[in-house]
Amino acid sequence: DSRIDSVAVSAGGDWLAFGCAALGQLLVWEWQAEAYILKQQGHFFAEVNCLAYSPGGSIIATGGGDAKLKLWSPSSGFCFVTFTEHTAPVTDTVFVPHGRAVLSASLDGTVRAYDLLRYRNFQTLVSTSPAQFICVAVDPSGEVVCAGSRDSLNVYVWNLQTAQLIETLSGHEGPVSCLSFGAGAGGVGSFLASGSWDRTVRVWDFYSSNAAVDLLKHGSDVLAITFHPDGSLLACATLDGQIALWDAKEAQQTGTIDGRADIAGGRSVLSKVSAKNSSAGKCFRSLAFSADGSCLLAGGNSKFVCLYDVCERLLLRKFVLSNNVALDGVRMQLNSSRLTDAGAIEDLIVEIDSDDPSAPPPPPRELSRRSERISRLAIRCACVRFAPDGRSWASASTEGLLIFSLDEELHFDPSDLLLSTTPASVTATAKRGDFGKALPMSLCLNEPGLIRAVWQQVPPAQVALVAHSLPLPYLDRFIRFLASEIESSRHLHALLLWVEQLMLSHGPHIREHQSTFEFPLRALHKGAKLRYDELSRLCNGNLFSLAFMVDQQGKGPSAIVADVDG
Repeated sequence: DSRIDSVAVSAGGDWLAFGCAALGQLLVWEWQAEAYILKQQGHFFAEVNCLAYSPGGSIIATGGGDAKLKLWSPSSGFCFVTFTEHTAPVTDTVFVPHGRAVLSASLDGTVRAYDLLRYRNFQTLVSTSPAQFICVAVDPSGEVVCAGSRDSLNVYVWNLQTAQLIETLSGHEGPVSCLSFGAGAGGVGSFLASGSWDRTVRVWDFYSSNAAVDLLKHGSDVLAITFHPDGSLLACATLDGQIALWDAKEAQQTGTIDGRADIAGGRSVLSKVSAKNSSAGKCFRSLAFSADGSCLLAGGNSKFVCLYDVCERLLLRKFVLSNNVALDGVRMQLNSSRLTDAGAIEDLIVEIDSDDPSAPPPPPRELSRRSERISRLAIRCACVRFAPDGRSWASASTEGLLIFSLDEELHFDPSDLLLSTTPASVTATAKRGDFGKALPMSLCLNEPGLIRAVWQQVPPAQVALVAHSLPLPYLDRFIRFLASEIESSRHLHALLLWVEQLMLSHGPHIREHQSTFEFPLRALHKGAKLRYDELSRLCNGNLFSLAFMVDQQGKGPSAIVADVDG
């Protein structure tokens, strides 16, 4: 139903790629088989409002204004699951600590829990009266879920197992904008901090009482809060561009980071002052501590994301989210010819009617009235999160989901893709018996048929040697390939032999990079379990058939006929 904006044809002419800007969709079609090779779609017609890393770091969940929750693989950059149960924009999302479920809050008045094994909505949490939820949090045990509302001004507490509303925490005089759980005495996660537009942060201990333990007052509306990993420090971002640091145990403010000058940058087309002097609306809307708690990441209404040293309260680095000048707030300087004494031309209301019949007709103008103007999207950062291992962080921005990483292996490296690396050369190398070189070459080309042809030629006696010599950058890709093969291939014993040798040879590396191999190992386990169940049913059926045949051999023909007639 939407227009195709871009078309490309593969070099061999077998694949056709179509791009649709209106839907944010990419399709790769094989015309001979009339089947989809690839189908990817982002949060179309909407910005990404929130994101969350899974406890292992192998999955990123994003929620957008299109009322969808999407699960992405950071290693491949592909979306593999989309949940569409919400009927209004998704405002916040969080993973359960054990990693087997993800929660999302929405303006439709529901908090939904999704199972990451069967990919289904297994629980829906609602309040007694209609409320629009804009934040959600889960306690460290994974049994208590809290959500803050922007219209009823309350914090609702549910039991995730029973979906029963346990408590309604009231006391805020403005919309509850953010929630965060922190560790109590002895490392017990029993404290909930809630930030509100009433310029306060309330710390609740609803395990023992219904009253707020502490009331932390600020000079402006509270937009984001987050606890230090050890629970000793609470960081709060406010509307005036400040980040207040509080001692979570003593409820005393220990420091302040003035971030308005750091986040300032970029000039709107309607701004009448320079970017250097413009700080209106510049504030942080999302905070995240690093895994060790030494750094604090902050993003908001700007094209910059700031990284601070927590102990020194100093700016370490500023990351630029986008250089796309089509977005408002990216340019540092504007074209002065577009400015008039009354302001920017885009902001003027031009009267096109004239009482003078002799006056010439007005020049054609695309946008003539304020109600007809089309505003441009402004660059902003809605959410920032650190990966559990601290090696990367992600940002939900106007440009989409952006991932910044210290590991180069997460990016495509074409250094091994030489002109001599062709399907013909891979086939020739395999025929010579040099499987230790042929397998990496086939994985470099990433052609499933070529990879299948190479590994099936490896003799069983050489599997251990070839598996041990496999380069580590191709280990993740090869395990994913084996996981897809094990579901349909008839060479089940050979596949299990390869898996066994890979685990023996590269087990320590896989253990050190659990976040990278969590998804392929889960897919491998799923495929092996399906084949195990299939073979179990077949073997049990054959066992009963053989037992019946053996039992019938001890009877004569007349007895068998009598049993059939009876």
